[in-house]
Amino acid sequence: MFEALRWRLTAWYVLVFSVVFIAVGVIVFLWADQRFSGAVHDAIHDVSEAARLEVVERGDLAATDADVRLLLANTSLSGSADVFVVLLNPDGSVAANPSDVPLVGLPDEHSVEQARIHGDDTSAYNIHSRDLEIQTLAIHDDSGRLLGFVQAGKSVEERDSSLRTMILVITGGGFTGLLLSTVGGLFVAGRAIRPVRRSFERQREFVADASHELRTPLAVIRVNAESTARSLSSQEAMSDIVDEARYMTRLLDDLLVLAASDQEAMDLQIVRVDLAEIARSAARGVASLAEAAGLCFASQIEGPLGVDADAERCREVILALLDNAVKYTLAGGSIALEARAEQGDAVISVSDTGIGITAGDLPRVFDRFYRVDKARSRAAGSAGLGLSIAREIMDAHGGTLTIESEPGRGTTATMRLPLPGS
Repeated sequence: MFEALRWRLTAWYVLVFSVVFIAVGVIVFLWADQRFSGAVHDAIHDVSEAARLEVVERGDLAATDADVRLLLANTSLSGSADVFVVLLNPDGSVAANPSDVPLVGLPDEHSVEQARIHGDDTSAYNIHSRDLEIQTLAIHDDSGRLLGFVQAGKSVEERDSSLRTMILVITGGGFTGLLLSTVGGLFVAGRAIRPVRRSFERQREFVADASHELRTPLAVIRVNAESTARSLSSQEAMSDIVDEARYMTRLLDDLLVLAASDQEAMDLQIVRVDLAEIARSAARGVASLAEAAGLCFASQIEGPLGVDADAERCREVILALLDNAVKYTLAGGSIALEARAEQGDAVISVSDTGIGITAGDLPRVFDRFYRVDKARSRAAGSAGLGLSIAREIMDAHGGTLTIESEPGRGTTATMRLPLPGS
């Protein structure tokens, strides 16, 4: 599924690139064609106009031959090196051939007739398999008498060759760009869908884990209900049913909290509260559990720490951190709760000397249903949602929750909430 999506994204990327490249290529080609054609036209026009002025000045076509030869040798006429000139009598016959070009196919009679009528004519012709651009100017004296014509021309093969070369370059560049855009598109598309793929995989894991978590208590309820049906005096079976029902209720409550956070609809009752006092209350509730587990529990709470927050939700986060510390610290270990103001934040940290978390597991501790020690967590009644919910609550408050840990040396969880006015 994701590979097909990757190829579709790449196809769109390549299509957009191709359309843009073709558009740019056409624009560049048309611009170059106009520039090259303009250069040819300007060279012909400059030479023919200069030759016309020479004829008008002398008033004699044949006597102007030497002057036009000198004119053609004048390098100051840009682009005129391969322009040829033929001087024509009023009847269209050749009066002089300053360029010494073969007159086969010249002069062009159609161009002469157009110049006779309109004064000048510029057209493209193919003479003996040579593509030429020819301009014919009618020459009149001051009285308006027709003295003859000057016909100048230039081969456009150089222009056509340059345009063909440009087409080859653009085409080659296009294929190269197409190949590079395909490779780049695959790379970019792969990176773009990576978060989607990761989200999909986690969603699939979430569904599988949720199904597993619900299957076990349901099986216990079903078995014990059947047992109870056979023996109404089975107090132990009823107790198991109640315990598993409570577990399922707690699990579903947690799932509802996560669902609300996914929809950005978590219900928070934001008021000004003392986070230090909330930490003291949570510490009093956990102290007896820590003592029963053979742990040394200590708290160092500085206050007051007034923050704008939901008191119950903050207490839930602190209790989740303390609960994890108790679960994953062996008898004889210690747990420390600290509350302080630091760099404009109210900070609550819970440290333990427990089993710690490996570097491979640490990035996933906030994933839903993820448990570092699955057997131990399930036995302790944990579904692996506590830290996920705690982070969602902190995100909803605009705070942060971080975990630092080292295997065998313990874990430190730190929650931060901004202090008002900081």
